[in-house]
Amino acid sequence: MAEVAALFKQFIYRDLAFIFGGSIVLLSLAYAFRNCIPNGWQIAWEGFPTAGTVLIVLAAYVVGYAVQDIGGVLRLTPTGLLQPGWLLRRLYKCFTRVEWEDTDYVTAHDREFTFQIRLCRPDIPERVFQELERIRSLKVWSMCVGGCLALSALIFLLHLVDFRGTALQSIRVPCLAPSVTRDWVIFFLFAVPAFFLICLGRIKGMQEMQFYQSIDEEFP
Repeated sequence: MAEVAALFKQFIYRDLAFIFGGSIVLLSLAYAFRNCIPNGWQIAWEGFPTAGTVLIVLAAYVVGYAVQDIGGVLRLTPTGLLQPGWLLRRLYKCFTRVEWEDTDYVTAHDREFTFQIRLCRPDIPERVFQELERIRSLKVWSMCVGGCLALSALIFLLHLVDFRGTALQSIRVPCLAPSVTRDWVIFFLFAVPAFFLICLGRIKGMQEMQFYQSIDEEFP
């Protein structure tokens, strides 16, 4: 039973972030283009099959994973180890009340690989790994959900585009912006938490780096 609980904490718990974030994006798309769906295509949710529910969950997982990883490639929602700039250093100090200290265990790829191998040493206490996993899980949640909220905010922003009075009037989409005020409220409800979650994810990544540095110094 303990092994199952450990598996949930290490893997399934993070996968839930992809499902949750992907669901936000899918629901945003469904809401934004709800008026574009013919009436005959309405889904009877009370009779929706279990297989359909599983497919939606899998689709949400794929979307959440893709958003987080693509955002990582674009350096918007990275989960890797990156040396921070001055702005992130200031945010780190405001959040932790501690000055950022540069790390030296990721100066080369071979040293980083060697360090990852050293983390498997039995003399490192289990509580150290538990705290490390907690930081990494919070980082993944912040980056994934923050990235999905940012994409959803972008969807609502595009949904609010009014082509009237522009050179693109000839290609106006009739299903855009039926409720402007409500959509602007939803846009800000997505955009503001997205910004703070991504910033929090960056800070958690920096805490992870400092944690690695402490392990490197404590268990040479």
